[in-house]
Amino acid sequence: MATDFRPCPAIAWLFFINYISTAYAQQLPSIFQVPPLQWLNITSSIQGAPPAAVKYSSIGYDPTTNNLIIFGGESSSGIPTDQTYLLNLGSLTWGTPQPQSNLPQGSPPARYMAVSGEDFSSSYRHAHLVMGGKGTSGQALSDVWEFDFINQFWSEVTVTTTSNPPPRWGASGGRDDTVPPNITTTSNTFYMSGGTDGTNMYPLSDVWELTVSGTLSSNLATNNTNGAWSQQSIGSAGYSVNQASTVVQTNLISVSGCNTTDDTNESCAEGNSYVLEAESSMEISPPSCPAPRYGGSLAPNYNPFSSSYANQVFLVLGTFNSSLWDDQGGLQKGEVAVLDIGSGDWSRVLPAGDPGQDDVQTYPTAREGAVALSYSQALVGSNKDVASDTIVFGGQDESGEYLTEVWILRAYNGSISSSGGTWGAPSGALQTGIDANGANVTIQYITQCAVQLMSSSSTTPSGSPATSSSGTQSYQSYDVSFTHKLLAPLSLAILLPSLLLLRLALPPAQTHRPTDRNLTLFYLSAIVALAAYGAGVGGLVSSFTSMSSTGTTTKRSILSTWHGVAGLALFIALYVMMPCLYLFHLCCSPSQPLKEVSPEAITSRANSTDTAEKLAAYTATQQYPLSQHSPRTRLHSWGGSSFLLGRRSREGRTSTDSESMHSSGPQRAFEVVNRPARIRRSSTNGLAYPNTDAYQRVPVAPRSLGDVDWLDRRRSLNAVNELDLVSGQGQRNLINSSTPNTAEMLSTRALMPTPTFPRVTHVLPSLFEICLRVLFHTLVLALCILSLIALWNWADLALFTVFLLWTSIFYICLFTLAWHGRPRRSTLTCLIARFRAEPPPAVSPGTPTSRPLSVVGNEQYPFPTDTRGPYLHEPPYRAARAHDDVSTTIGAPRSVETDYDEEDLDEETRQRRIEEEMGRREVSIVTVPKRKLWITNPS
Repeated sequence: MATDFRPCPAIAWLFFINYISTAYAQQLPSIFQVPPLQWLNITSSIQGAPPAAVKYSSIGYDPTTNNLIIFGGESSSGIPTDQTYLLNLGSLTWGTPQPQSNLPQGSPPARYMAVSGEDFSSSYRHAHLVMGGKGTSGQALSDVWEFDFINQFWSEVTVTTTSNPPPRWGASGGRDDTVPPNITTTSNTFYMSGGTDGTNMYPLSDVWELTVSGTLSSNLATNNTNGAWSQQSIGSAGYSVNQASTVVQTNLISVSGCNTTDDTNESCAEGNSYVLEAESSMEISPPSCPAPRYGGSLAPNYNPFSSSYANQVFLVLGTFNSSLWDDQGGLQKGEVAVLDIGSGDWSRVLPAGDPGQDDVQTYPTAREGAVALSYSQALVGSNKDVASDTIVFGGQDESGEYLTEVWILRAYNGSISSSGGTWGAPSGALQTGIDANGANVTIQYITQCAVQLMSSSSTTPSGSPATSSSGTQSYQSYDVSFTHKLLAPLSLAILLPSLLLLRLALPPAQTHRPTDRNLTLFYLSAIVALAAYGAGVGGLVSSFTSMSSTGTTTKRSILSTWHGVAGLALFIALYVMMPCLYLFHLCCSPSQPLKEVSPEAITSRANSTDTAEKLAAYTATQQYPLSQHSPRTRLHSWGGSSFLLGRRSREGRTSTDSESMHSSGPQRAFEVVNRPARIRRSSTNGLAYPNTDAYQRVPVAPRSLGDVDWLDRRRSLNAVNELDLVSGQGQRNLINSSTPNTAEMLSTRALMPTPTFPRVTHVLPSLFEICLRVLFHTLVLALCILSLIALWNWADLALFTVFLLWTSIFYICLFTLAWHGRPRRSTLTCLIARFRAEPPPAVSPGTPTSRPLSVVGNEQYPFPTDTRGPYLHEPPYRAARAHDDVSTTIGAPRSVETDYDEEDLDEETRQRRIEEEMGRREVSIVTVPKRKLWITNPS
């Protein structure tokens, strides 16, 4: 059974529900498990003369000697230093190296922003390595040095290759000292990418690997360690300086920083993050979530409590421009942004602070250029197994002061995955100092990412320093994450087939029931459309949350690019304006039932009084008490309520003979009144009405007693007698019939032609609905064009080709469906139908539209094709006392006359009436073999 619903309200509700569900959606940080974290300030616990306050120094640690090394850095006067300081974490005492007199006494040239790491290889080397950096006169350096922790002296590494990286500072790189050295060559590999020499910037995708081998000892102090450079390209990572970086296994991670060297400060900081996998040459670009940091620090999570911690890195400290970004106060509360390099997800965490002596928790202030180092155990304190430590030194705070503070970020052995969660911490109050054991330590998650307040305005060329002309304000051009580049076109690719499914679900033009709809296809199209719009929302959100600058442009606009302006405008039109318009149309347009049959499709004589009477809907006749002299209810031979298949007519007209004979009014059609129920022959070419529920004027009668219900046989003795006659003589009559290829039928059904059923025509929507649909498809087409332009400019040619082909297939299918009349109520379908319209074939006057009674041998006899019955008129009859059940079959009554009607008329009167009726009408007399006569009333 068809379900009647209108497509416009359904689409309107689809838009409305999707809009409500996505109106408040935003990019959120992930909530995954992290260790319980606490900041501890151990500066006051350290003895000895501290090093000069510096930033961007190099840091290293040797668990054998328990010494932490601080080398170089930029001093408060802005000059690089060559100082080397050692902090013994056992005694918490500052000191300087004391090499033996026969060992080198000097140190590498002064520098800062160098790449460093530990080179541990059994007894061959036990050193801290430093390469590159910015020298005293501002020049870029490329030399490589190692500090021997055991003998406390510096030695330069001999580079044996000729193809080496250009000198640079501010590069990303280092080494994960948990990776064992090569067993065969006892060598270790360091990584370096990006950076600048002050004139040129080098891309992060250009990765250099330094393989260090040889022996460093007091006996072979000089010229016995060698280095060899090799190069590979990984992904398409951009440019960055003053970024935070580290190495985990063979993954080089770089976060934030600037892609310019001209007057760099926190205003140029970007939210870009890159994970470059050296072994597989793969690149991951995590979306931006924490506020873009300038001069931040990145350290691995070496806590052994959970295997998932091996993929985590901690982003700490740094500075950002609070007029450009809102970080919800995270950095002021010691925020630690945790990046999962496996999934690319961020989690923003607020650790517990150092309660100090007054139980007021404190955190390290925001600072640029602090250096950090992680270890798998506690670096300080008596209980090394209670936690893993990350130690932080130096930096320059936001007031410009250079610092010598030492902070510990202690990650206790446990796991927390919710704000204020418990992890089995020891009982007691929150502790301070190097022996803090995690009592009462918990964390808080920040549940949203940093929000950009306005666009930054730094000069950012692609790999070269920017130049700015006077009077011209430069603005950044932008790039977005891979998530946006994937979701935006994917949402359209999913939306297009949902539109095709919707058109297939709606009724076509060639149908008997224009209210029929395929509910399965309709709901499937709704689900696919919701998925498409969800992907579209994700693509839009990711475009704003992962935006990063890649170049300069001098054009000022509210949004960053023309692509962003156009995308946002189309998004608002499709997600806000269209639902409102559809809801307005739904509220202002009352629902109207669809018309089953249009008046133009009816070709029968609808203006005939008697035909209109027989095609009228069923109306129950008021029943009065029957008496002996009450008139009998009469039944038409092929009309009444038995117009529908399978229903028995019970209503009729009550009249008298005199009323029929002397009635006035318009002349009605005639029907035979002088014949009893008899058998007609029907040709086997399908003259009888088909058994359809769409249009059945005279149902086909049963051919045998087996087709008649036993209760109906008892009710209608006349039908049983006639069916017995058909059953007993059917085969003999078929053989002896003079009309070949005919079958037995009751009454006049063999004379009835196959009706021409009305076809549902195309329906043109209302003017307002046409405007809505045209606007909707215009927006979809505009988004497709916008996506094609973006794919052409910034994506691979293969993706552009696939999307172009997919879009072309959609529009081809759209026009193909409209060409075949799907759906019925469509502007495009109506236009194509009118374009394809052809005039009907002309019929010569005087040639009756007839068909032969039989397909064999009777082609010379014309036969009427009028969709009405052959004989109609106002018969003279008298009333009966009750319903005429005797002349009723299962499908409908066979004749209005019964045997006792013949007793009232003699043969002469009967013949005269027929001749008078024939004289009033234009008739055709067809002679058929065996002296059978048909009287017809052609159109």
